[in-house]
Amino acid sequence: MSETLATPNAPVVAPSSAFSWIQLLLAIVPYVVLYAVAIWLVAMTDSNPDRASSLWKWFIPAVALIAIYGGWQRMQSSGGGISQYLTKQVFHWGATVAVIYLLFWPTVLVFLTAETHGFVAIYILGLSAILAGVHLDWKMGLFGLFLIGSGIGIAFFDDNAMLMTLTGLAVIGIGLSVVILRLRKA
Repeated sequence: MSETLATPNAPVVAPSSAFSWIQLLLAIVPYVVLYAVAIWLVAMTDSNPDRASSLWKWFIPAVALIAIYGGWQRMQSSGGGISQYLTKQVFHWGATVAVIYLLFWPTVLVFLTAETHGFVAIYILGLSAILAGVHLDWKMGLFGLFLIGSGIGIAFFDDNAMLMTLTGLAVIGIGLSVVILRLRKA
């Protein structure tokens, strides 16, 4: 339900609380999915690195699409051009995909183990997400920090401790996103 606030110049319609919750969900749900899939892939990288390495290559375009979607609102509010924005995004995420695919070439595979390839994929994707967060959407930057922390978690924790730590970090990242978004709306 919305109410009309009258001012001497013109009436202003206040958004309903249901509408603001829908906007909040649309802003957060894609990241919740990213965190959940990332936890699953990180756990798989630690337990079944051969299978995980091919899945990481498919996860990157999903992260790219969510980063582009997240930065779209900021781009529109800053008055930037759509073609310039999309060109930058194609180069940014295209470079990330190219590096990951080069990493998985058969001639490179002989130098690193499958688990090491997973670490490198996590770090490259994490760095790309952090850079996207710096330039586009801070929520993607938090996700990038989460990925870098996940890579460190694989290296230093055993399986159960790692999963609990990653889940906790994901909850913190999502919680921070919700709190910051709610404070900006208030």
